[in-house]
Amino acid sequence: MLASFIISFREAFEALIIIVLIVTYLKGVGKKHLVKPVIVGGIAAVVASISLGIIIYLAYVATLVFINKALIEAISAFIAVAVLTSVIYWMARKGPKIKQEIREKIEEKIFYNKPDSVKVYLSMASIGFIIVFREGIETILFSLPLILQDILSTTLGLVAGTILSLGISYTIFRYGVRISLRKFFYITSILLILIASGMLGYGVHEVLEYGEDIGIDLGILSQPLYKINISADNPLHEENIVGTILSILIGYTTEMELLRAIVQLSYLFIALTIISKVYRMRK
Repeated sequence: MLASFIISFREAFEALIIIVLIVTYLKGVGKKHLVKPVIVGGIAAVVASISLGIIIYLAYVATLVFINKALIEAISAFIAVAVLTSVIYWMARKGPKIKQEIREKIEEKIFYNKPDSVKVYLSMASIGFIIVFREGIETILFSLPLILQDILSTTLGLVAGTILSLGISYTIFRYGVRISLRKFFYITSILLILIASGMLGYGVHEVLEYGEDIGIDLGILSQPLYKINISADNPLHEENIVGTILSILIGYTTEMELLRAIVQLSYLFIALTIISKVYRMRK
């Protein structure tokens, strides 16, 4: 639940804060009537994202008849980590320019077309749709490995994160609250990298399990680097409350294979180093 909460909060907030910038700009240039199509486009994107998520999940369930479960979960984890990492890096590089790029795009739609024409309304709706739907697709990809493990808690986390982001975004818009977006995205980027490292480690673990199923032995790489002998009742067990939180945040597990440790820690070191460097350059 915690991982899906952080993911949905970050992604939803990113979409909502851009929508807030658009709405604020439209009101500032006397185009308040164009706010509605932007909101309608955003709502349509939410519906489309949820529908797409359901379709992808049902497709996953259907493929279990033909494909090994461990292999599917490994592939979904690797895809999620690849997309998540690229999005974090893109946001770190493009963050300072987003406000200006959005303003230029809106000006192009409004001032280079016939004022208040159907084309303008559709253009504003498409902007709202694209912004929200892009984040919706990212949320689906990032959450899929988690949904495959526990659909109920993951869904609850997604809903809770979205609701919190709505509340904060509304507060920023309604009361003009100022926050440092740079610090917000820097901190959440670090949290997402930690989650991604855990996903990557989980994917490696599933690959090793799949290898065992088909008779492939990687020798020492598939052997445990460490094993913590504690019962499932222990709070530090990965199936219990503290262990679950640590598992989600840092990829903690009571038994970790050598290959999983190498891949997970290497990714963590490289990703944190690159993101920290990019954000330091933006100071």
